[in-house]
Amino acid sequence: MGDTTIRVSDELADELYDRKQRGESYEEVIWRLIENRDEAGSQESPDGPQSLPDRRDALSPPAEHEVAEADEEEPEGAEELLRSLDLSGSGSRYDARVNAVLEFYAYLQDHPGERVSRGDLEELVDERDIDIGYGSFKSLWGNWIKKNTSQGRDFDTLARLPGVQIDGRDYIYTKEEV
Repeated sequence: MGDTTIRVSDELADELYDRKQRGESYEEVIWRLIENRDEAGSQESPDGPQSLPDRRDALSPPAEHEVAEADEEEPEGAEELLRSLDLSGSGSRYDARVNAVLEFYAYLQDHPGERVSRGDLEELVDERDIDIGYGSFKSLWGNWIKKNTSQGRDFDTLARLPGVQIDGRDYIYTKEEV
């Protein structure tokens, strides 16, 4: 069997890297993911794999009744909500991470209805020289923002904030001010 080179997006490469375990090759990661999917049962539609969503792990917007329940249970402010999520860190690094996410939230609120990507938020960090509490934006993203079930976080942190929804890979602030 020969080797073949494939090209993937940077985001998919990051996702594979995040799922890669110590000593595991990328080929082994891909095979593991395929085997796990096969064990879970195929979810292909009769139309074939092209009809599946682009990202199997992308969150769809919650149902209206779920949003209403979540709003009733959430602490009053975004900062309190973030601190209640049991995210990793302590001390000044933890505070920097909370503040970085609050900056992202403020940016989303300043751009209601607009699609905001991971890249937009990374540019924001660079433009405003935001202390993110990690050595790289990628580390903040993988350890604090995006859903990471290997760390026991089955949610996307930004999507937990009031009025923020995920649309594909982008975030949209939709909450109307009363």
